[in-house]
Amino acid sequence: MMTLSNTQQRLLWWSVGLSAIGYLGFALWSGWREVLQAFQHIGVLPMLAALALSLMNYILRAERWHLYLLRDQHPISRWTNLRIYFAGFSLTTTPGKAGELIRSLFLKPYGVQFHHSAAMFFSERLADLVAIVALTAIGFTHLPGGAAYFALLVAALLGGMGLLRTPWPERLLRRLAHWRHDSPGLIWLSDVAASSRPFWRGRLLWQVQGITLLAWLGEGIGAYLILHSLQADIALSFALFVYGFAMLVGALSFLPGGLGGTEATMTGLLVLQGMPLPQAIAATVIIRLATLWFAVLLGVISVMALPTPDSAEIKV
Repeated sequence: MMTLSNTQQRLLWWSVGLSAIGYLGFALWSGWREVLQAFQHIGVLPMLAALALSLMNYILRAERWHLYLLRDQHPISRWTNLRIYFAGFSLTTTPGKAGELIRSLFLKPYGVQFHHSAAMFFSERLADLVAIVALTAIGFTHLPGGAAYFALLVAALLGGMGLLRTPWPERLLRRLAHWRHDSPGLIWLSDVAASSRPFWRGRLLWQVQGITLLAWLGEGIGAYLILHSLQADIALSFALFVYGFAMLVGALSFLPGGLGGTEATMTGLLVLQGMPLPQAIAATVIIRLATLWFAVLLGVISVMALPTPDSAEIKV
């Protein structure tokens, strides 16, 4: 059984525990009675559907990671890849989800170098950003000047994606490292940039982006099912906008797991739409339980059940 050291396990449990306590405090402060009433109002089927769509999101993103590993010539089996990928969710409540880099620790026995797994992590974060912006765009036209802001953002994203296909990021980082007397950190980042370049070329780029968009669309529909159960006149396009925009704000805040920024944004947008504040807070808490905290739970379970590297596992 592949296990973490005692220190690493303590850090894992402290990270999850403190985030969970903080979130529990938020739920209790916002009104636990309203949250319980919202659970009862939503019913079992929409909740199960939302959880199933979240699980679909995780599985599709794990498949994306498997494509990265194959492109990097590391043919780990899909089942092992799934468990390793899910294990990364145990530390998703970290700034920028950087704790998900714990996957590098579990991939090391399979011959995956750290700067390669870091390149995969960087590439998937950017793919997520592109997909979530696309979801958010559905509702941008409802905002004053939203179409223009969206066009500028899409142009910036496409320009960034085009730049990643070239050697320029690597060259720039190495030049900066030279100016700073061969800074090891910048040299390592240049290696990451070089390793990520193949992930943004050819058919793999469109495969990854298609999978990513489908994954986040599923989770957005799950959020819509919860919101629609509480307020029947919520439109799917608005629900996708609320979910996507809240996720963007949470990611840009660099708070652990987007905690606080995502919730405040989602609640505020729902109140602006006419949902009463207690109900909006309850809806936000439930959506985050069905997405973020469901992932954390699966991550902790996966860490405890990771396999021992074995030659039988190294296959497509």
